[in-house]
Amino acid sequence: MEMAKKIRLAENVWELHSSLVFSSLQDAREKFARLVGFLKSEGAELLAIELFAPEKYAQAAEDFKKSLGVKILPQGHVLPLDEVSLPELAGAHITSLKGAKPEFKITEKNSVAAFFKCGGEEYCRSFGVCLPQGADCGASYTKEVFKELKEVLALGGFKFSDLARTWFYNDKILSWYDDFNKGRTEFFNENGVFKGLLPASTGIGSPNPKKSKIQAGLIGVKDAPRLGKIYEIESPLQCGATKYGSSFARAVEMKFGTYSRIMVSGTASIAPTGETLYFGDIKKQVELTMQVIGGILKSRGMDFSDTVRSVIYCMKPEYYAEFLNWQKSNVEIPHTPSYSTVCRGDLMFEVELDAAKSS
Repeated sequence: MEMAKKIRLAENVWELHSSLVFSSLQDAREKFARLVGFLKSEGAELLAIELFAPEKYAQAAEDFKKSLGVKILPQGHVLPLDEVSLPELAGAHITSLKGAKPEFKITEKNSVAAFFKCGGEEYCRSFGVCLPQGADCGASYTKEVFKELKEVLALGGFKFSDLARTWFYNDKILSWYDDFNKGRTEFFNENGVFKGLLPASTGIGSPNPKKSKIQAGLIGVKDAPRLGKIYEIESPLQCGATKYGSSFARAVEMKFGTYSRIMVSGTASIAPTGETLYFGDIKKQVELTMQVIGGILKSRGMDFSDTVRSVIYCMKPEYYAEFLNWQKSNVEIPHTPSYSTVCRGDLMFEVELDAAKSS
């Protein structure tokens, strides 16, 4: 098993991405142990942990973190829709940094962020941002979460306009996704987002251990304009998500001196006109989803071989097998599976993906 995909951020700075799939709790402990050895040999430091697994895997992730001497870290835990359905989907995505030292900071509401600099750029990463549920679970609650993300960015002197990527894992998403979109759009209008970069995003239905209505994460990037640029890119095979009321970019590209990176938003079986295609046919939904992502990559001179991380969201655990069949017929990509609800009841499958190339 390849322990990490690397992105060369600067001459001597690398971001390492390790995608793990667990067949059991014992398998998780063994893979975490191997990764500890690998990261120590690389001289890399943990940057963030994304755990997609039942609650029983939480201690294995904690032990992994302690083995590397880490006490504070951006860490999210996305739970499956239930703890008993089979096959059990479990895995983790670990982001590490080699050649630069991250600084970790915490907001007053205990949201953790990692900050680091390399070349002319500054980066911010945060995961596992959860607020108490509160009385209003709709648009106003969503805006409170965005206010907290703004506070996270401010810890490192970032503006909200430096936001490049977001994640939202909403409990029971189908019952209030319209309210979530309303709150997001209102906050973006109030903060001038539509005048600049519209971030890439994932919006998925999943519970979390803290029982919050939203578990959020972000990537922020500040850059010296002469050295690079960050911009929204369109999907050749789908319309913009804003056409049907969701305020996010289909993908965002970062081009700097040493690398190009594409962050593809959560992508599913949606027609160019915005409606769902192939409801009830998981094979065709998987094929179209991957075709759409492949089209985005091709439009920027990349392909699936450039993938550094991906998350495979399945409305039923058995749908993961169809993705594995796709891999057998095409190409294996680093990924982590998750048993989650997509933001529409007729979407059975969704994928988010990052790809990168050295310049």
